[in-house]
Amino acid sequence: TEPRRVAARGAARRMARLLGEEVGGTVGLRTRFDRRVDPARTRILVVTDGVLSRRLQADPALPGVSAVLFDEFHERSVPVDMGLTLCLHARASGARDAAALAPLRLLVMSATLAPDLVEHVSRDLGGAAVVRSGGRAY
Repeated sequence: TEPRRVAARGAARRMARLLGEEVGGTVGLRTRFDRRVDPARTRILVVTDGVLSRRLQADPALPGVSAVLFDEFHERSVPVDMGLTLCLHARASGARDAAALAPLRLLVMSATLAPDLVEHVSRDLGGAAVVRSGGRAY
């Protein structure tokens, strides 16, 4: 959806600016209607949940990917849950082992995720560590 594309563009733009670059260098972007990636330079690729799901369906081994980060996970939706499910399936299926790739790392982030859901997600990720950080609301 358009809000997801806008968020992805904004996140990619912010990360690239922090590096003193434009999107398409170290930080790339891929949405349904936008692709700014340099295969030789891009190390961080910001994608929408739909792009991630399609990529996982096409090749669950996710060659060229070492980690997938789900940000704002509290904004639950079917596409986001599908992306996480497909990532978990990719890890469990052995597709990365067959392709001689390192295990896929998953990171789920949220500033406002309910405590019971945090424990549930941690359990689904195989007992993943939970990092809590204090903060303030403005």
